[in-house]
Amino acid sequence: MPGRATRLLAGFLALVLIGWGVGELWLAIVGSTDLDAVREVAADRTQALTAAVRAVTWVGSAYVLVPLALVCSLALAYSGRRREALLMVLALGGAMLLSNLVKLLVSRPRPPVAHLQTVTGSSFPSGHATQASAFWFSLALLVGALGGSRAVCGLAAGAASGLVVAVAASRLYLGVHYPADVVAGVLLGAGWTAWVWHSLAAPRARVRARPSQAAGRSHGPGDAARPRP
Repeated sequence: MPGRATRLLAGFLALVLIGWGVGELWLAIVGSTDLDAVREVAADRTQALTAAVRAVTWVGSAYVLVPLALVCSLALAYSGRRREALLMVLALGGAMLLSNLVKLLVSRPRPPVAHLQTVTGSSFPSGHATQASAFWFSLALLVGALGGSRAVCGLAAGAASGLVVAVAASRLYLGVHYPADVVAGVLLGAGWTAWVWHSLAAPRARVRARPSQAAGRSHGPGDAARPRP
């Protein structure tokens, strides 16, 4: 376990540095040239679409995702899948901390357009996009870990991707993020989730594979030494 914790911490710090470096590089080279995209989206707002987008953006809110993650984790722990429960908690909790740290380091101001939602903090990366990416992709991976068929896993991955894209687009529509912010959030959340599941789930899969491999090796010599009738 100490080795896995060290690996998780190393991956987390690496993503913080990557997010910080990419954010600073983007601001130095591109600046706020993607502001035009934000203004174009803001110019096409409608009352009906605004109402729909405000509902969609809750799918990436911590007020929704944290309770969902807790319910999923408690259900998994109760059913004896404590490792998967820990994975869900680490994926979302780590993603939230990751986005907040990168926000503090990059300190990009919010787009200078009318915000349709009250926000605090800096703009890069999008916290909603980071959280949504971490939680919904974790849920899709969980379907596979619980033995879902290939078709079911594909549907789960597609649904998760759709929700993440919808949340990212909603943050742009509401005028609270630049396009680069939501792209960075999605990538950071997905990268952290992949690292968590690789660090904690992969060793378990390897342990499961060893007995079958050992059984295969044990049968080989015995079959060869067995006398023919």
